[in-house]
Amino acid sequence: MTNKRWTISLILLFFLFLYVLFHFVIATQKIERTVEQLQQTAQPTKSLPHFVLISQEFDNPYWRKVEQGAKEAAKQYDVNVEYIGPLRTNMDEQMKLLEKAIASRVDGIIVQSLNDARFTPLIDKAIARNIPVITIDTDAPKSRRLAYVGTNNFEAGQLLGKTVASRVSGNNKIGVIIGSDTSANQQLRLQGFQSIIAQHPGLSIVAVSASNISRIQASIQAEKMLRMYPDISVMVGTSALDAIGILMAMKNLDRGDVQIFGFDDVEETLEAIKQGKIVATVIQKPYDMGFSAVKLMVEHLAGKPIANEYFTATEIVDATNVEQEGTR
Repeated sequence: MTNKRWTISLILLFFLFLYVLFHFVIATQKIERTVEQLQQTAQPTKSLPHFVLISQEFDNPYWRKVEQGAKEAAKQYDVNVEYIGPLRTNMDEQMKLLEKAIASRVDGIIVQSLNDARFTPLIDKAIARNIPVITIDTDAPKSRRLAYVGTNNFEAGQLLGKTVASRVSGNNKIGVIIGSDTSANQQLRLQGFQSIIAQHPGLSIVAVSASNISRIQASIQAEKMLRMYPDISVMVGTSALDAIGILMAMKNLDRGDVQIFGFDDVEETLEAIKQGKIVATVIQKPYDMGFSAVKLMVEHLAGKPIANEYFTATEIVDATNVEQEGTR
C-alpha cells in the first residue's frame, strides 16, 4: 500500500513538473516575442542617420523656414534632423553647439558659418572625425566642408542695388542697415550692393550700421542714422528684420519721405509693401536651402558625388507681385 501511494505521489509530481515546465516554456516564448517586437520597433529609429542643423537664431522666422524645409526632406529621405541654435544671435554660442555636435559624433552637420576664420577649424575638426559638414546660408570656403547651400550673397546684394537704382530718380543719399558687421554673408551682400551703386553717379552711400539681426536694433541704428544724416532719402536693409526696423524709426521720427528697400519675405515686410510703406524686398528661398542641404547630405552618405556649391534662387517682390508671394 505504501509503495502504491509512493508511486502515485511520483506520478503526481511528474505531472506537476510537466505543468510547470509547460507554462515556463510558454512564458519564455511570450517574453522572447515581446523582446523581438520591441527590437523591431526600436531598430528603425536607431538606424536613422542623425543630422544636426545649427541656425543663427533659433526662433528667427527665416531660420524657421530653413527648419521646415529640412524637416520635410528628413521625412522624405528617412533621416532624423535635429534643429538647434542660440536664442539670440551669438557666434560663440553657435560655435559651442557645433563643438557639441562634433562630440556627439552625429552622422552629418548642417551649419551657418558666420565667420570663416573662426568656423573653419571646427568644420575641419568634424571632417577629420569623418563627420560630413555642409554650410548653409553663409559659407566657409576655406574649410574642408562638403558643399555650400544657399544664396549667392554677392549677387543678391547686386540685385538689391539694381532694384534701388531702377526705382529711385535723381540724386539720393543712401543709408544701409546690415544684419551683422562680422557675418560673411552680410558683408558680401553689402559689397554686391556697393558695386552697383558705384555705377550710378546720382546715388551715394553715406552710412552703414549693423542691427545684429534685431528689429529693435535696426530701428535704433536707423533712427541714429537719420538724425545724423537728415538728407538721406533711401534706406536699405540687408537682413530679414532690417526693413521693419527702419520703418519703426521713420514712424518715431514722423518721416514719410524715405524710400525703404529690404531683404527676405517676413510677413511684416510683405504687408508693408502692400501698404506702400516699403518699396521692394529681395527674397531668398530658406525652405529650399533646408530641403536641399538635407538631400545633399543623404546623397553624400549614399556615395553619390555632390556639387561644391548649390545656389538657391533670389527674386524681387514689390507692389506688382506681393499678392502672389503672400499666397505661396
